Amino acid sequence: MIARADAAKLNVQPRQRRDVYAWLAGAEAGRSVKQLLIDLDIPEAELRTTLRKLEAAGLAKRTRATWSAVPLQDVPTAHPIESAS
Repeated sequence: MIARADAAKLNVQPRQRRDVYAWLAGAEAGRSVKQLLIDLDIPEAELRTTLRKLEAAGLAKRTRATWSAVPLQDVPTAHPIESAS
C-alpha cells in the first residue's frame, strides 16, 4: 500500500513548494532535478532544498535520480450537524 500525504501538510507549505509539488504531481513517472530546472524558474540550490523539505513533510519521494509527488489523501468533508426542530 502506498503511503499518502495529508492535504493539510501541502496547504501549509510556502507557495514555491506547492508549485514544485504541482509539477511533480503532473508527471506520473516523476521528474529529475535536471527536468525540473528546465520547467521551473528556480535556482538549483533552492530547488534541491525545496525537494528535500517536501520529502521531509512526506509530500515527495526520491527514487534514484527521480522525484515524484506522494498522492494526497482524500479528506472526508465534515457535514454540519442538523439541529432537531
